[in-house]
Amino acid sequence: MARDRSVKYHNRVAKKYDAIYDDVYWDFHDEITWHRVKPYLPRDARAKCLDLGCGTGKWGLKLLKSGFHTTFVDHSPAMVGEVRGKLDELGKTSKAQGIVADIVSMPMLPDAAYSLTLAMGDPLSICSDPLKAAREMSRITLPGGIVIATADNKLAAIDHYLERGNLDELETFLRTGRTRWLTNDREEQFELTTFTPSSLRNLFEKSGFDVIEVSGKTILPIRAYKELVSDPTAFRRLVKIEESLNDDQDAAARASHLQIVAKRRTD
Repeated sequence: MARDRSVKYHNRVAKKYDAIYDDVYWDFHDEITWHRVKPYLPRDARAKCLDLGCGTGKWGLKLLKSGFHTTFVDHSPAMVGEVRGKLDELGKTSKAQGIVADIVSMPMLPDAAYSLTLAMGDPLSICSDPLKAAREMSRITLPGGIVIATADNKLAAIDHYLERGNLDELETFLRTGRTRWLTNDREEQFELTTFTPSSLRNLFEKSGFDVIEVSGKTILPIRAYKELVSDPTAFRRLVKIEESLNDDQDAAARASHLQIVAKRRTD
């Protein structure tokens, strides 16, 4: 099963996951991400927050350190184990919990309970059924609550197929939007669903949300110019440039990943 392959991969890399993302590109990426999350932090300190597809807890820990009770969810037991270890070290176990679950079905989570849900690291693309996942997000979100989620950008994957020179694969991909996680072990090659800005918007609109914005990250091709962001002054200037591009939702089409902000309808 595709889910089993994804779990196998994420279990294997859990111990070294943080090291994999210890890179100047991800410093830049995370700076942009948190800048766009902060305006949606709940004003009520008693609000409950959720980190779906939490990995080793990067974003949920930020929510927790901001003072919110936070639930961490991942389909990989090893990833949740890493989170629990960090919670123990921080002494924050009373305001947090880690749960092993697939985001397409989370019956252990209550209805209309969370004011803010983050689903970073593209769990919508990784999961077996993005529509079921979005509907689960709607079920567990308070009316008026916010979900911020990321997904793989379909348009950004076109170059990969052109580089391979396989037009049959390109045509199939453009028709289905489905591709595979690139890893050497075939038993870990799970399927990914990619989105365009409009298809991601449509997914949430038909799942009970009003979409506030769809933005791209990163729009600047920073991976190809890491030496630029290694300079602190250039880093700050490029962050400002990226943020200005984020404000133009049409620019999302050229980004490597998409990020959606959606509000649960109150009716």
